[in-house]
Amino acid sequence: MKKILGLTIAFMLFIGMAGIGTWAYFSDTETSSGNVLVAGTLDLKTGDYDGVTATLTADNMKPGDTVGPETITLKNTGSVAGATLDLLFAYIESDSTPNVVNMSADATAAMIEVTTLNYGGASILGSVFNTNATAWIDIQDLAAADLSGQSGIAASPGTKDFEIGVLLRTETGNDFQADGINITMTFTLNQ
Repeated sequence: MKKILGLTIAFMLFIGMAGIGTWAYFSDTETSSGNVLVAGTLDLKTGDYDGVTATLTADNMKPGDTVGPETITLKNTGSVAGATLDLLFAYIESDSTPNVVNMSADATAAMIEVTTLNYGGASILGSVFNTNATAWIDIQDLAAADLSGQSGIAASPGTKDFEIGVLLRTETGNDFQADGINITMTFTLNQ
């Protein structure tokens, strides 16, 4: 019995020592603070504004008249470079008075030839295909064109110029008197 009692005490001392060993350890803690994560910005401006109006405007055009080329400076004022730029053109009818024969917006757009279409100092007119029965590239063709994926604009103060010029075709007949269109040019800068 003494032997069992002695072994039990020895075993209890061994367990106690092992427990003390697991409680006695070193530790050291350090922190890493000030880790700030902020998303960058992609901010396209036309000139110094969020959108411009009346860049390409002409009242009382007659056959053979030209407008432009007019320039819009596209500016990335953000902190992130834009990888690509998408250009989108749309138009709606915008007639004047008196409008004796109401030609459609499509017919009017087909009579306005695009003579200049530059982006970043290079012509992109070759990227526009003739989609109608005319022998020239016109506003109707421009609205149907896929001009996405143009080269981007570097982060602030990155800029690229967009230029457009048009001509009212000499073939434009009397039926087009007072017919007009309102063109919207949309520029989308993508990361």
